[in-house]
Amino acid sequence: MKKIGFILVLLFSFEVVLAQSLLKIEAPAYKGKYVVFNIDDDYITFTQKQLGKTYIDSSGNCEFLVHTDLPAKVYIEIGNTFGFMYVDGKTKEYNIFFPKGEHIRQGGNEVELVFENLPKDDINTLILEFNYRVDDLLFGDSLKLQRLVLQNDEFKKEINDFKVTVIKEYSNVDNDYFHHYIQYTIADIEQLYIARGILKNKIYLFETYLNKKPILYRNDAYMTFFTNYFKGFFITNIGLIDKIKFAVNDYNSYEKLSEVLDNSPFLKDENIKELVTILNLYEGFYRGYYNADAIVEVLEQLQKRTEIEEHKKIIRNIFKEFIKLQPGSTAPDFELVTQKKDTIHLKDLKGKYVYLQFFNSQNPVAVQDLNIMQELYKKYNKYVDFVSVGVDENEKDFDDFIKKNHQIKWKTGYYKGDVNLLRDYNVKSLPHYILINEEGELIEPNALGPAPVYPRPSIDKTFYLIKKKKEPNYKRVIGSKGN
Repeated sequence: MKKIGFILVLLFSFEVVLAQSLLKIEAPAYKGKYVVFNIDDDYITFTQKQLGKTYIDSSGNCEFLVHTDLPAKVYIEIGNTFGFMYVDGKTKEYNIFFPKGEHIRQGGNEVELVFENLPKDDINTLILEFNYRVDDLLFGDSLKLQRLVLQNDEFKKEINDFKVTVIKEYSNVDNDYFHHYIQYTIADIEQLYIARGILKNKIYLFETYLNKKPILYRNDAYMTFFTNYFKGFFITNIGLIDKIKFAVNDYNSYEKLSEVLDNSPFLKDENIKELVTILNLYEGFYRGYYNADAIVEVLEQLQKRTEIEEHKKIIRNIFKEFIKLQPGSTAPDFELVTQKKDTIHLKDLKGKYVYLQFFNSQNPVAVQDLNIMQELYKKYNKYVDFVSVGVDENEKDFDDFIKKNHQIKWKTGYYKGDVNLLRDYNVKSLPHYILINEEGELIEPNALGPAPVYPRPSIDKTFYLIKKKKEPNYKRVIGSKGN
């Protein structure tokens, strides 16, 4: 067992600087739509960083040149459907088939990308093959699943045998990212084995996989293991719980919190302690474990104190998430090709309020709202720019709808599968409305609709007050269609 553990603790080295990799994508089900390429900027907040985007042409094809400075998990997203792959620069060109998602799921419809002629030593080939081995280990048959549930000695033996097999199988593979992926996927599996005792297992995992090891911020398997290991750490360590809460809520002090955490044998390493703090305060913000303002203050202190750029970046992403779409924050910019084939950006609309609508032309509620918006447009378009974004699954449905509704005079365009636009505005259901002021700042990230929906009134009164502010002598005439 010691020998296996020693072999698994691989030599760590700096990740390679990448050359460019060309992605040739065939996606016949998504002609004319945007395809967006993202990576996770960090594996705590999972903030998405866009590498770029392009169109699927009329033949159902597109090309994109990926270049990142580290091996990366790249998400290929078209509308609500996405697949992912790994890019490390060793394979210069990929031919990829992007299948049509069969069922739309909230949070995204994941599909498995199909690769043509992948080299045997490509990182995707290696990870796919290894993951099949993991699935077989855990769920290959009913007996394996039973052993997993029962946590018996046979399960422990299977894990050890699995280690021996993968060490032998992949010993000649020259790919640090992949070896780390194997190491920490196995570590995460071993977290399931609590038959040896929870604390004993925690100590074993820490000494084998974390203690005196570098933090692999860009390896998704490592960060999955790290997050699962330390998630809830602040609220499960009896003896420290109240002291941690006191340091955060009463002292609002990272220094005091750090002194408390020094009592944990798992947090002697300053780098690990900082990352565990970031993870747990981020979790605590949404679960209400601590005062929200105190969390922000402690994280600000840590951001100034830390010398680790990754920690500074994660905290920046946390703060962005905390204030994202809050009233007064800057509204995300967007690019929209209108029905008149004009390209507009939000920044082009400054000087007027913007009423932004996301809708689906097949949704009867949205269609009803559009009819009411015609009257609102007539009354308030001098001071309010109306912008409607179609989020139909098929662009033809949207085009047919626009052709039949000539009365829609305001700026309207199709989102073309630009998932980042929906993500930026947190569009979870349709129709969805946002109100933005003249300076491009959010007034209402979840604005009222054109029609009243009990208990929420219509947006009409808000528009009336805007017009009243601009025209102090303006008076609404009850019963008048034009007012």
